[in-house]
Amino acid sequence: MEDDPTCGHIIDDIAIKKLFIPDRPKDNAVINGDYEEGPWMFANVSLGVLLPTKLDEETSSLPGWIVESNRAVSYIDSYHYSVPQGKRAIELLSGKEGIISQMVETTPNKPYTMSFALGHAEDKCKQPLAIMAFAGDQAQNIHYTPDSNSTFQLANINFTAKAERTRIAFYSVYYNTRTDDMSSLCGPVVDDVRVWFSGARRTGLRAWAWALGVCCGSVLVIGGRKSSLCAVYNLNRSGHVGILVKEKISRVHVLVVGDFFH
Repeated sequence: MEDDPTCGHIIDDIAIKKLFIPDRPKDNAVINGDYEEGPWMFANVSLGVLLPTKLDEETSSLPGWIVESNRAVSYIDSYHYSVPQGKRAIELLSGKEGIISQMVETTPNKPYTMSFALGHAEDKCKQPLAIMAFAGDQAQNIHYTPDSNSTFQLANINFTAKAERTRIAFYSVYYNTRTDDMSSLCGPVVDDVRVWFSGARRTGLRAWAWALGVCCGSVLVIGGRKSSLCAVYNLNRSGHVGILVKEKISRVHVLVVGDFFH
């Protein structure tokens, strides 16, 4: 079948942006875990940006991350989509053919926790929404559970590092499409990815608890909607931190459950 010479792609606005690799946070092994540094986004374009695949860390358009599969993932903004925190996030498309990953620095044989925000972009994406999340030799299938007070939820994976660099990765479990356009791919949103050493530090964690005015085995601090979310601490008796997210505080409620420190 011959190509139609009158048919082809249309190219309009073109932008070139100089990218910077953000410094790795002191308490987070993930580079650009909030996805705030990335390709240029036109203010009047509401479709997001498809990130190119098969690029290494040095040439990736999303600093720190690579799309290691054959299909692209979508880079979205808070002006046109619901984003868990900040102004940017990643929407996973195309099932397991759309994998985003990063190699993070770790210390062999040490315990770590990876936490992240999971949600939907409020783009009429057909549910259910779920991801496969990988951290070292650990993998979890995590479903997004809709909540009337928020468009995202927090999740975490505990793992023990086997080497000085550990792979973390995400992909969508399903091949989701929009309810108003069954040909448009969509999927779960991932944001605020963190990896930190979760070894027993009872003294430090006790200080955190007392700073909140409590001394307990589990502390849950929630301010309601995503814009009010302050922090979530999951402190167990061994001193492990489950989830840590910091955002603006407008109203804080403290729920104390579990065993007391001795």
